[in-house]
Amino acid sequence: MNYTQILPPESLRAYVRYFALLESDEVVNTTTKYKIIVDGCPGLIFQENTNGFLHKNKQTLPQLFLHGLSTKHAEKTTTGAYRNMGVYFQPHAVKAIFGIDAHELTNQYADLDTVIKSNITEQLLHENSTEKRVGILSNFLLRQINHNSKKENPAIAFAINTIKEAHATSLDAIQKTLNITERTLERLFKNNVGVSPKLFLRIQRFQNALDHVRKQNFQSLTELAYELYYADQSHYIREFKEFAGVSPRQFLQQANEQALNFPEWK
Repeated sequence: MNYTQILPPESLRAYVRYFALLESDEVVNTTTKYKIIVDGCPGLIFQENTNGFLHKNKQTLPQLFLHGLSTKHAEKTTTGAYRNMGVYFQPHAVKAIFGIDAHELTNQYADLDTVIKSNITEQLLHENSTEKRVGILSNFLLRQINHNSKKENPAIAFAINTIKEAHATSLDAIQKTLNITERTLERLFKNNVGVSPKLFLRIQRFQNALDHVRKQNFQSLTELAYELYYADQSHYIREFKEFAGVSPRQFLQQANEQALNFPEWK
């Protein structure tokens, strides 16, 4: 797989982490397996080849589909050549861009045409240039944001950034700063992110742990577990398997991770 990451325009960075091109010119019809690792973010995927990637039970995916936040690891397979363009959103983007409650797409995907009528698929198919495709998607997303009455919620943006940037281990401080109850914070996360704040916090802690594993930045798994506020090594490995599908050592042995959280599996 060849992987290229592209920064979004400044006007989209509150909603989009990055665009990415994933492609392979493999001419032999060999099947490749990829793991989807829980990362706490939704996305939008365009497949140039409609039969490019297969979901579980060899189920085909729409050519242009929106997916919500995942809470469990998964796998996809592909055979032969493919060329996909992905939009990797911020955690709260489904509500902020499309105006729909994020929990409706948690662990789900939907053909974009079922969410909003557009001719974006046709526009993307008529362009081969990566730069032009990024432009088409950027303009589409900006129009959506401008027409959406439910724009970015500053409270959820603050809560997400606090959990991600400060590596928060408690939600109490967030509730106090926002002057809201636990129930209100739950509702805020359900509608804007798609999961509870406690689950989102767990996912972010796992991602922090995964980053240490990627860099092999630890002396022992026990030490790493305590550093990241897991009860013990067993708790850490159990949660790692829940979100990645394998243990940390299996990940290091088998993952060829050119695209973050979407490794080719050896």
